Amino acid sequence: MSKLKRFYNLFSFQKRVFIVILAFILVFSVIFLRLGYLQLVTGKELQVLACSQWLRDLPLSAKRGDIVDRNGVLLATTETTYDIYVRARSVEDPSALANLLSDSLGLDFDKTYTKVTNKGVSETLIKLQVAEDVALNLVDSGLKGIYLSQNVGRVYPYSSLLTQVLGFCSIDNVGQTGLESYYNKYLKGVDGKSLVQTNAQGLEMDNSLAYYIPSIAGANLTTTIDVSLQITLEKYLQQALIEHKAKGVTGIILDVSNGDILAMSNLPDFDLNNVPRDDLAELFSTSKNKAVVDVYEPGSTFKIITMAAALNEGLTNVDEHFYCGGSCTVDGERIKCWRTIGHGSQTLVEGFKNSCNCVFVQLALRLGVDKLYEYMTLFGVGQKTGVDIASESSGIVMSKNQVKNVDLARIGFGQSVAVTSLQLTNIFGFITSGKSYTPHLINSIYTNSNNLYTYTTTSKSTTLKSETVKTINMMLKNNINTDELLTFVAGYDVGGKTGTAQKFENGSLAVGKYVSSFIGVYPTSSPKYVVFISVDEPSNGAYYGGVVAKPIGQKVFEEMFQIKNISPDDPTQVTNQPTIAMPNVVGKTVATACANLKALGLNVNVDGLGGYIISQLPLEGTMLYEGEEVQLITSN
Repeated sequence: MSKLKRFYNLFSFQKRVFIVILAFILVFSVIFLRLGYLQLVTGKELQVLACSQWLRDLPLSAKRGDIVDRNGVLLATTETTYDIYVRARSVEDPSALANLLSDSLGLDFDKTYTKVTNKGVSETLIKLQVAEDVALNLVDSGLKGIYLSQNVGRVYPYSSLLTQVLGFCSIDNVGQTGLESYYNKYLKGVDGKSLVQTNAQGLEMDNSLAYYIPSIAGANLTTTIDVSLQITLEKYLQQALIEHKAKGVTGIILDVSNGDILAMSNLPDFDLNNVPRDDLAELFSTSKNKAVVDVYEPGSTFKIITMAAALNEGLTNVDEHFYCGGSCTVDGERIKCWRTIGHGSQTLVEGFKNSCNCVFVQLALRLGVDKLYEYMTLFGVGQKTGVDIASESSGIVMSKNQVKNVDLARIGFGQSVAVTSLQLTNIFGFITSGKSYTPHLINSIYTNSNNLYTYTTTSKSTTLKSETVKTINMMLKNNINTDELLTFVAGYDVGGKTGTAQKFENGSLAVGKYVSSFIGVYPTSSPKYVVFISVDEPSNGAYYGGVVAKPIGQKVFEEMFQIKNISPDDPTQVTNQPTIAMPNVVGKTVATACANLKALGLNVNVDGLGGYIISQLPLEGTMLYEGEEVQLITSN
């Protein structure tokens, strides 16, 4: 028994030692595995967490890329500003600091004091984008707890020029509208950081290391815009806005040989350096690029589509005669011509110049729904142009299977269909040149070291016969010149078409509300430039496109030729200037007014059946050529 007991005691001791050793091995194995996991698997993540505890960082905003015009003229750039932060744990005199910040930055004292005493956060933002001199004065005050972070503020050298095209940025430099928004990913760059070491209480350690991660500047944009043409366009649009007491005006200059948008404007606008953020409804309205977003019934400017389709299909010719008695009837509905007494017998060319609705009703009915819609689709009606601007509209086109004859008739002269200003401008370029390019605003995107993008022009050709294009351009030239002379802009081969469309509101015609428009092309022999002008709701008496919008287009063309240094197509006609000053015949009898005007050598059209003149087009003092047509409006 004694031997067995000794063996048992020995076995028990050995067993206990073995268990202890095994336990040590297991514990240390777990520790080593844990250490290996922490070092090899989560090491980098833990290092980042550790850094976040003993490093305090301030953002360094990247320089936003510049935007320049086609000639390198600066349209949008950035200037250095500073964001002001406070670290409450470093503040020694919170009252003095709150006073300094509130007085210097125009802030509420109580709110500022709350921020400078809030030790629950490492740092608190006081104000973004403070001017450099103000920020440096704050630091020079000697009060502790103030920290600066370099930022950039957006600056627009031309203030309100190109308001809707350029767009604007938020306070933290994120593009909100226009090109600033559309190309934000290229313009914004990559932000950097400034880091300092702190102790466990979050206080900056003296003589500690500072780390600096530089920001990367954004890319620059070269636009298609010609700033000289843009200034010219906006100058005359501003005059029209005031003179005609209009709700708004829009203008576009398009190079149809490559799709470059040389100028684009919508008024009213605002100073991009002082964005009116206090009225969001007004801001949304004035920052919207109506040239590509808003749609409207184009009226007579749309007639070029019907004319091109009918000519190309051989359904009419320049020698055909049409009769207009002031209206025509389709499906039992009476459709009026704008000239209520009618145009009488007229050729196709005269009907286009007279903008006679009855002519285009007949042409649309000859074409039929399928064929007219085929051409509308070809030219891009109801389709986005693909321009590099956000929120482009495609227009409004009735479903083909719902179109009745009376609808077809109205579409033929520009009613019951809606387009955007840019869409119609592009269509004019398409029809008159025989090719279509995607309209665009950016030519290239580049950094200091790399070219990231260059626009490549691609085009599609129309199926229009060359004779059709030639005839259309001849008609446009005939529309705005007199006696086969180049009189619209003396010596220059400009053609064009005017339009006057009554607006719809709540599903019915709005009384007294019109959109007056003009589209001109140059040269008609081989169009390169298209100028579009529209005046929304002119309210100073006149509303016809020929009187309201056409003169603006004329001035834009005149100045464009000077800016581009384009020589006259026929120098002999440059001396042929208008010599007849339009008199005031308002209030006179129709007989007396017509006699006076004809004695001056002018042709007269009378609109209405009344005995007295209540309005005249053009206005008194307008210089006219002999044989030019004027419009008189009577009391009925």
